[in-house]
Amino acid sequence: MDPDAARRAAGEAAVPLVEDGMRVGLGTGTTARWFILGLAERVRQGLSIHAVATSVASATLASEGGIHVDELGPDGLDLAVDGADSVDPALSLIKGRGGAMLREKVVAVAAARYVVIVDDSKYMSRLQGRVPVEVVHFGSVWTLHALAERTSLEFTLRTGPDGVPFITDNGNLLVDSEYTDIADPAELAALIASVPGVAGYGLFLGMTDLVLVGHSDGSVEQLTAPGDTVGSGG
Repeated sequence: MDPDAARRAAGEAAVPLVEDGMRVGLGTGTTARWFILGLAERVRQGLSIHAVATSVASATLASEGGIHVDELGPDGLDLAVDGADSVDPALSLIKGRGGAMLREKVVAVAAARYVVIVDDSKYMSRLQGRVPVEVVHFGSVWTLHALAERTSLEFTLRTGPDGVPFITDNGNLLVDSEYTDIADPAELAALIASVPGVAGYGLFLGMTDLVLVGHSDGSVEQLTAPGDTVGSGG
């Protein structure tokens, strides 16, 4: 099992979806990195696109590869491609391990087509994992307590290796739920969204048009809601 080979297969499989002149959203994370690198190669070969990045890290990677990065405009995007931490058969997602899920959600909603790229370990019978929540600094201790009360899940402040709180590109804090098996994603999303002080959260429901699932042998499955396999290839 080679997870990086699976991520690369998924990321590179999304590159041909980009057509000349498109406005493209660039995701964040280890799998999205392969998409950006593949897209940069096409740009060097003459492809013309307008790109919007979901993080400073992705913007830097894209710029280094020769991709011009713009601000998100009123016309939105033709296509956005991003990774996920967990995907279920309804194509609901948990995102936010990289801490960029608020910008990623803005880009996902702004895109006419939203494509998710993952390795096969991320595709599950139902969503599982830690749900990240971005919170504003003001009242963050209260917000953390309110999240736990309303969801019956424990949330902890995300910190770096040095113990310093993780700060998002938006200047906010991140908290993560305990590891959980989510029976009703819509109910949990509504409970999290009901807490004042929450700027964003890592449940993406009803947004995904296509999931590309990469395997370590280089094959890629294409999944559309409600989870039917519509094709595979090497």
